[in-house]
Amino acid sequence: MPQGTLIWLLVFAVLGLLFLVTARRMSTLIGRTRDLERFQKGVHSLERRLGTLADPFVGQLDEIRRRSGNPEGVAEILPGTQDALRTLAAEGRTLRAPGRLADPAVAFVVELERAVRAADLVEHGLNALLADRGGRDLEAQTSLKRGALNLRHARDAATRIAGEIGAVSPADLVPRPGEVRRPTAAPSMPTYLVDADIDVEGR
Repeated sequence: MPQGTLIWLLVFAVLGLLFLVTARRMSTLIGRTRDLERFQKGVHSLERRLGTLADPFVGQLDEIRRRSGNPEGVAEILPGTQDALRTLAAEGRTLRAPGRLADPAVAFVVELERAVRAADLVEHGLNALLADRGGRDLEAQTSLKRGALNLRHARDAATRIAGEIGAVSPADLVPRPGEVRRPTAAPSMPTYLVDADIDVEGR
């Protein structure tokens, strides 16, 4: 075989190898981008729906605590709100986060779960308030206050985490040389009670 032909064959072989490597990297990048966008879209949707549920509900709870609201009306819509919050938490657990976003994904779901627990605390407070039994008003007001605060905190934290997740680009997910991804430990479930007996307005 002539030497010139051999050289051209080697050149084509190298070019073919470079093409395969480039194609593989492009495929990986496209897949990483698609997975990230799908995850970010899911988180954004859940955060938006949480706000739609939590914001007016917290406002109604604040009115009840100021003695100007309608406990019976809130009690009627509470089961639907609880179901909707549980649905959000369940959907959050099904989101598939890219590896480097595993920790914020866990933190986001924890806040969705916190919102569920806050609504359960509100249920306890409403039941005590509507029972109209002597000596339970303080118990009712404390549960309603803590439930409202926890729901507000969960909503704010979820919005913050969603914003951080939304700011991540595909390039941020590329493993750094020598980086070893540590396993993500399951978080310990936080306490869903606010210990302070003051609300956000200082009362």
